[in-house]
Amino acid sequence: MSKYHSRRADCNQLHSHASVKEANRCNELTLMERGGRIKMLKQQPRLELRGGFTFQGEKVRKIEYVADFSYFDNDTEIWCIEDTKGFKTEVYKLKVKLLKFVMKEAEDFLFIES
Repeated sequence: MSKYHSRRADCNQLHSHASVKEANRCNELTLMERGGRIKMLKQQPRLELRGGFTFQGEKVRKIEYVADFSYFDNDTEIWCIEDTKGFKTEVYKLKVKLLKFVMKEAEDFLFIES
């Protein structure tokens, strides 16, 4: 059990997820990919929000957002980044705002929270 009261779970693809909800969504998305509704399904994709830099001689690491899934929806022809959340931490909320800022010009992009 995690500090947010979720328990790790395995999906049909025999890999582990942070919660039962995420594992169930993985199973759904896998079936959608097999059925041709989506393609290029990725799990835990890392999206760079701000590259690393140096400030007054100190190296500052890049800022990344790690989503649960990303895929291309064949019906809508839109790239989707998806997160299944039970509890939204302040860091999560801030990174989602940064993600939306970075992607604000992308018309073929959809962020989904479930």
